[in-house]
Amino acid sequence: MCENKTVETTAQQYDNYPDPDAIIHFGDVSEELVELVEETLETSEVLSTSRDDLPETTLLVEAVENE
Repeated sequence: MCENKTVETTAQQYDNYPDPDAIIHFGDVSEELVELVEETLETSEVLSTSRDDLPETTLLVEAVENE
């Protein structure tokens, strides 16, 4: 029951952001691991990540159209 409240709260965090293709929430991990994954995803020509005002262990991932 507590889990449902957490899911609603987490979903509400993203209401002010464009609809991402994926949301990666890492849980209790080091910032270095999050940065490594973020940098790895950013090397792709078809993906973009953002973190703006989100919790430090959350990434939004969007597909990028090649022009």
